Amino acid sequence: YALDVVSIKLASAQGAGEWATGYTVELWAGPAASDIGTNDGNSGTVELMQANINLRLPVGNGIDLTVGQFGTVVGAETYNYNENAFHGHSFGFALEPTHHTGILAGYQIADGLAIQVGAVNDSTTNATNNNSTSSTGMLASISYTLPDSLGPLGGTELYVGRVDGVGADGSETDYNYVSAEIPLPVDGLTYKVAWDVVETDSAADSNVVGHYLSYTVNDKLTVNVRHEHGNINHDIGSGSTWDNADGLESTTIGLDYKLWENVTSRVEFRT
Repeated sequence: YALDVVSIKLASAQGAGEWATGYTVELWAGPAASDIGTNDGNSGTVELMQANINLRLPVGNGIDLTVGQFGTVVGAETYNYNENAFHGHSFGFALEPTHHTGILAGYQIADGLAIQVGAVNDSTTNATNNNSTSSTGMLASISYTLPDSLGPLGGTELYVGRVDGVGADGSETDYNYVSAEIPLPVDGLTYKVAWDVVETDSAADSNVVGHYLSYTVNDKLTVNVRHEHGNINHDIGSGSTWDNADGLESTTIGLDYKLWENVTSRVEFRT
């Protein structure tokens, strides 16, 4: 038995007005909090998951600014277990940055089409506030939901994200992420493919593809399957670099059963 973390989150939702504001502060407390590593490079039992304010500028459809510490724009998974289909994280998650400190601007161009751009501290580590240089990394993403007029492809959610030019000179890293969530002609069945490509000056590229299937059996039981494959040639934390780790492959099967309301109960098997 193990208690990983307790997540404490305080938030005020952004309103609908032209100059609407909001905020989010989230702390992790417990033995696994040190995994985040946001405490200026010093691991501890209390870590800052996010702390930001949300500001809207009345330009066009409205530009939404997130200022402070926030989650990254790449990846299919997050640190918060309840936001993922599985408790165990993927190879793709191990490759990606997780937090940034800076400014992120979002704009809804049209129905189903949105973009984000941002400027953040120039760091490839999770210690987002430990920035020893004056350089800046860039964030960008675009998401698009295909219209229903496209028939079977209608409702497909496409997403592209990039974290550009972070890290020290000579070892700068670019993180590229592409995903597509495709509707299937079976009630309760969903499929998502996620592709991570990491390009760094100091190592060979890393490339991981993940396939996610989810089937809702009834209002209590959901079956999830994740299959991933690829290679890792990138520092994934804790001083460990995977050098020429080719032919990686893993399958995870999970059962999610709602024994009680507001409680997530899972059984997982991973190969």
